[in-house]
Amino acid sequence: MKSLRFIVGMLCAVLLLAGCNGKESQEQLFTRLSTGVVVVLNRYYYQIELPNGNKLYFTGFDEEGDLANLTADVEEIQPAIITGTGFFIDNQGTIMTNRHVAQPIINPSEVRKNLMATLRTIKKACDVRMAELSEAYNALEQQKGNCYTYSFYGGTMIDYQRLAEIQSQQEELRNAYAEMQQAKDNVDDNLDPSSMPITPVCELGIAYNDTYVTNEKDFLERNPCVVTKVSDKDDVDLAVLQLKDKKTPEKAHVFALKGRQVGKRSFWQHLTSVFSDDGEQKLEMGQQLYMIGYNAGLILGTTKQGLKAQMTSGKVTQLPDGQRLLYSIPTLQGSSGSPVVDEYGNLVAVNFAKLGTTDNFNFGIPEDQIRQFMGW
Repeated sequence: MKSLRFIVGMLCAVLLLAGCNGKESQEQLFTRLSTGVVVVLNRYYYQIELPNGNKLYFTGFDEEGDLANLTADVEEIQPAIITGTGFFIDNQGTIMTNRHVAQPIINPSEVRKNLMATLRTIKKACDVRMAELSEAYNALEQQKGNCYTYSFYGGTMIDYQRLAEIQSQQEELRNAYAEMQQAKDNVDDNLDPSSMPITPVCELGIAYNDTYVTNEKDFLERNPCVVTKVSDKDDVDLAVLQLKDKKTPEKAHVFALKGRQVGKRSFWQHLTSVFSDDGEQKLEMGQQLYMIGYNAGLILGTTKQGLKAQMTSGKVTQLPDGQRLLYSIPTLQGSSGSPVVDEYGNLVAVNFAKLGTTDNFNFGIPEDQIRQFMGW
């Protein structure tokens, strides 16, 4: 009898716990979840491998549509910088974000097209310069005649000093001509656009909510990351980073999809999850959703009290079609990679795009795609 009373009492306690594990207010969710949301900073440039084995470096396109900061010397490159949002998904320092944050996208066809035009321009410039050098060389050749004078009796007098000066100048012109010819040959060797792989070279780091950052080093040296996984599907804009020390901070929240266990759970936690109704919930039209991220990156995120994430809310405006979820949560650039959660704090999507210039039609990658990408 006492055993029965004990079991009934424990079940009541579990049901009470389950009842407390229901919907949370926006303030409660922010307090609990914001510890696991980070700013991702990516300092990057692009590398073009030429057919002859040489490499060129650039940082994107400038306002005129040309390759920005194009150089053959990696020491001269000035990396570009972008920021986005990420969030922890396990206890080993693993962070989910968007692929375009982890490895900035650039159209390889446009790059090759632009580079080919640049190479052709260089080739024409080489031709012009070689013609100028040839003309100067020939002019000096004609001047050699002035170095010789003849006496009435047939003797020859030579201005050896002037002749040596002319020969020295001609040697310089020959060397310059040879350099131009080599440059032109290099262009000809690299006019095959199909054999020019273009890869981003990235250096990543993160910063936490409620911490101070003053420069890039606070990201890249304090909390450096590496890219461990990138989606190979064009329509799945997901990537995974990992802290180099492979340790999620002890107090950081770890995000999870409905029904997914993160880490080990106690007996009581398992029982609570059995009786809780949050796993039963499915997304519905008009359902309340929240997003925690860093809209406008460090512009809005930097405050007198340190970095501060923002929490915005909206509703489901179009149910998932297998590729995307549409919601009315307002976003700005910098919120890419932000977690979108329901009222229970379950991860339901990863923010990745907005429709045109409007703030109220934004897309997230739904949980089915997240599961497939991660193999959960």
